[in-house]
Amino acid sequence: MSSFELKEGKGNVFTNKNKDEKHAYYGSLKVSRDVKAGEIIKFQGYKNVSSNNPDLKFIGLQMLDKREADI
Repeated sequence: MSSFELKEGKGNVFTNKNKDEKHAYYGSLKVSRDVKAGEIIKFQGYKNVSSNNPDLKFIGLQMLDKREADI
């Protein structure tokens, strides 16, 4: 088990290597603020390589805190 912990506003997406599963990717995002159902969360993605395992490539996510005003 990895001891890696996500920081607020950060996330990651990994390729699913289990070919028996229907989804191609999996990951998580630790939000840095309360969100409402139906609200769009904007984020940026960056190509990354694990510092502990150079063969592990993933997309790092950074949550943007640019909410539009409520209508």
